[in-house]
Amino acid sequence: MKGSSRLVVIQKIYEKISDSSHDIKFPKSSYIRIIKKVFNGFFEKEANLDQVLSKNLSSKISFKNLDMILKIILKAAIFEIIYMPKIPFKVIVDEYLAVTEMYYDSSQKGLVNAVLDSVFKSEQSQI
Repeated sequence: MKGSSRLVVIQKIYEKISDSSHDIKFPKSSYIRIIKKVFNGFFEKEANLDQVLSKNLSSKISFKNLDMILKIILKAAIFEIIYMPKIPFKVIVDEYLAVTEMYYDSSQKGLVNAVLDSVFKSEQSQI
């Protein structure tokens, strides 16, 4: 799945959170099945994703203080790491870091990288 597909995922999740009253329209994409899987999985597994994210944040960072877009990026990536293991970890990280770069500076990019690395290592230790 190309990086732009991850951007679509983030935008559509944000759109749904911002205004849940209207139907979400997805653009044509050769990755539409994966986009919808991440989109739907985000909402189906949100409580678990919140838990995993909170557990893997540095003690210096409060879950409640994270910006909404940053939470969406992190939780969508965490969903892919946990529930879509056929996608290589490096691909997930690289593409979500590219999306993060569109919205934030390098310090937030570092946070995303650190959290996803922590999630991946904790998932690997459970196998």
